[in-house]
Amino acid sequence: MIVPRLLPVLMLLCTMETAMSQNPASVVSVRQFGAVGDGQADDTAALQKALDSGSRVVQVPAGTYVIRRSLRIGSDTTFSLDKEAVIRLGDGAAAEAGGDCFMICNRDPEQGNENITVTGGLWDGNCAKNPRGDEFAADSYGGVGMNFVKVSKLTVTNLTMRNTESFAIRVGEVDRFLVENILLDHTIIRPNQDGIHVGGFSENGVIRNISATRPNVPNDDMVALNADDDVTRHFNRGMKLGPIRNILVENITATDAYTFVRLLSNTQPIRDITIRNVRGGCRWYCLNLNRWRFPKGRGNIANVLVENVEVAKNPGNDRPLIPVTLSVSNLRIRNFVRTDHDGKAKTLEIDDSINADIAADIRVAAE
Repeated sequence: MIVPRLLPVLMLLCTMETAMSQNPASVVSVRQFGAVGDGQADDTAALQKALDSGSRVVQVPAGTYVIRRSLRIGSDTTFSLDKEAVIRLGDGAAAEAGGDCFMICNRDPEQGNENITVTGGLWDGNCAKNPRGDEFAADSYGGVGMNFVKVSKLTVTNLTMRNTESFAIRVGEVDRFLVENILLDHTIIRPNQDGIHVGGFSENGVIRNISATRPNVPNDDMVALNADDDVTRHFNRGMKLGPIRNILVENITATDAYTFVRLLSNTQPIRDITIRNVRGGCRWYCLNLNRWRFPKGRGNIANVLVENVEVAKNPGNDRPLIPVTLSVSNLRIRNFVRTDHDGKAKTLEIDDSINADIAADIRVAAE
């Protein structure tokens, strides 16, 4: 059953897909602009020329394309990678570029962009050769893979994110967005390796079919909806504190996630969130509503539905699967099945200092 409040989002996404299919645009290949794709040459300039060409669709054939600064994609553009295409951040590129060196970002985060699609391929942050710097230094690398700020009608789909130093995909101030069919495939584990990280002033989004199969992946939140955060830290630079509304998160699977879904609010509202079809194992939390650094009693979260969950608490600590230390109203948990039988960790723990309106249908699977 489709949650009524999500109907406008889903209808809009269908309209976007139909419009794209009915209005064929000019198509170019990055090879036309001199891209080599041999894993050695610096292909940054060629890829950027293709993105700057005015073509509606920019194709990337199979190959490994090394970049040494952020690719910038403008409005009304689709960047389409072959399934055998790899974009890799070159050794030491982040240190050379300084500050915000993303693999790709939208062209105009100040004024905004619209109708952007990035699809296909493998995106390699090469974090072993691109370590992050001091997290509070203005010019230090934060390790974010993809970054989209102030974009309307954004689609990121059908791709693999590998070895980002921090967040794989970060969005903020986005409206009508779709992030789907994303594999998190880190072979090098780093702190703060969120999968999909959503900042303030984001609404009308669908995040679905996000998966991870390796141990310790992701090494932080698989999906984070953070209306309040510390935006002075380098991996949060460019994000704003603000409301997050009308988001569907579904079909989230991992064998050894740190946390599946995080909701973080101090005073900014998080509203109308549906989380469903979560499967697998986690080391810390399934759904994290803890207060982090905020004083007791804080939180502004309402109208959250969590349903159809089958998760196991992997061994290692006694933290609850669902800690609630942020104030929340109308949190409904339905058909939540815990598949492990470790009695050390609680399933749901609610702090008695908060205002909490929670109804939970939770059970433990039979041995």
